[in-house]
Amino acid sequence: MSVSFFWRRTSADTISSLSPQELLALVPYWQEQQDVWDAGLVMGVTFHCSVLDRVLGAACADQSAAELAVYGGEPRRDLWTSPDGEVKEYTVVTVLTPESVAAVAEALSEAPYEPWSLADPRRVAEVVSELGFSTEWDDEWARSVIDDLHRLRAFYGTAAKAGDAMVKYLSY
Repeated sequence: MSVSFFWRRTSADTISSLSPQELLALVPYWQEQQDVWDAGLVMGVTFHCSVLDRVLGAACADQSAAELAVYGGEPRRDLWTSPDGEVKEYTVVTVLTPESVAAVAEALSEAPYEPWSLADPRRVAEVVSELGFSTEWDDEWARSVIDDLHRLRAFYGTAAKAGDAMVKYLSY
């Protein structure tokens, strides 16, 4: 099973007017809606979204904004009925308002996540171990995390400049 995490830029009107399932339909999986990917309206990472979240939490001065970057925001929930008839509520997507997107963009623009990560690689290796990854932390993985953080910083910066809201989806 592979974990992927997606961020999708959209308007404030969209996040306020659509149902959780309609918001989910805006978030394309890797090979879907190529025009949306080409327009720079979506970003995705595989495997280590939880590492990104923890590194940002450790490296960012603005903890409240750092917590919004990956998992934080307003959960949009829906109901699911199990085969035995039990009804459960679950989070479909998480959304950020344009104001929250701007706060995250500012926090990431100033976040020293690369120096923090590279100054003592054991810190991130400990995070990886705490999160239960079986893959060993190495230089290639470190570069991948840093590259994804750079892409995330740029993505939030572009979204903030455009006044966009954000829809986020964790896919298992």
